[in-house]
Amino acid sequence: MSPPDLRLLLSNRPQNVALVRQALGGLAGAVGLDEGLLADVKTAVSEACNNVVLHAYPGGEGPLEVYVCPDGTQLEIVVRDVGEGIQPRTPEPDEAMHGVGLSLIQALTERVEFVGGVGEGTEVRMEFRSDEPLRTQHVEDGAGEIQLPEGEIVVSVDQTLAGPVLSSVIAVLAARAGFSIERLSDAQLITDAIAAHAAGTFEGTRVNTAIEAGDRELELNLAPLVDGGGNALVTASAVGGLEPVLERLSDELVVEPVDGAERLRLRIVDRR
Repeated sequence: MSPPDLRLLLSNRPQNVALVRQALGGLAGAVGLDEGLLADVKTAVSEACNNVVLHAYPGGEGPLEVYVCPDGTQLEIVVRDVGEGIQPRTPEPDEAMHGVGLSLIQALTERVEFVGGVGEGTEVRMEFRSDEPLRTQHVEDGAGEIQLPEGEIVVSVDQTLAGPVLSSVIAVLAARAGFSIERLSDAQLITDAIAAHAAGTFEGTRVNTAIEAGDRELELNLAPLVDGGGNALVTASAVGGLEPVLERLSDELVVEPVDGAERLRLRIVDRR
């Protein structure tokens, strides 16, 4: 699989399956995935994620990772855990992982592969095919391996797809945190501004955001940024001579050095 255009790192809590679905919906609009195929993708990916929720970490929580790579007419998605793992084998046609069952995942995908072993975790690699080429703008990323920020939810997305993906994710988390509709819209305006002005401010070609959700509060950590990238991102969010969006709509904004780069930390609170 090529380097993913979208990477989600989160826990296997049941409510995070809905977040994955929303992120896929945001990406689908950006790349031109039709509604029928999107429904198939959401069903198959949800089923793979549910398997991680129910079976990967008996009695506890653990990481759930989702990688998405659109390329031409092909959409590759990997759902990965580092839990108990499976013994690789050819599944029986009527074998069920959970809910609609493995047979439906096989029916909805162009190809599906299960990789892993006992104690090694599991990868479910799925391929879907679109009737029309997907809209992608792959840019060579010469930054090499990048240390992602740490947080409850981590989203690493190609800059060309960042707007709709981050907007979809932040809407779910703001609703989960109990935000009003007005403050939820503010949170989306913040992520829209980040996506619109990300070019040249992040190391590499991806927007990397770690998000923590509390009671009527969200914290976003954007990293790694290039030297001066934090202030440049804030300044660029000014529209029509008004105070920059990132300053005006956030309750706290801090640019700080971290591991030889910069981090922009934003805190958004609903004080109603």
